[in-house]
Amino acid sequence: MNITQVREHLHRLIDEVDDIYVLNGLYRNLLSDKRQREEYELAQREKAQKQQSNLGVKTPRKGH
Repeated sequence: MNITQVREHLHRLIDEVDDIYVLNGLYRNLLSDKRQREEYELAQREKAQKQQSNLGVKTPRKGH
């Protein structure tokens, strides 16, 4: 393997590592967004249940 081939191979490896870092960052962002959405939805459900209980309305239970 001559120096030119080694250099080309090294550049390809660097590009692959860069791609992995980008994909890893995107994955972390997606996980963060999902976690935030789940927390928001949970807070909204809890808020709705609290409002219903304040109005004296019971939430239906599964199987009843």
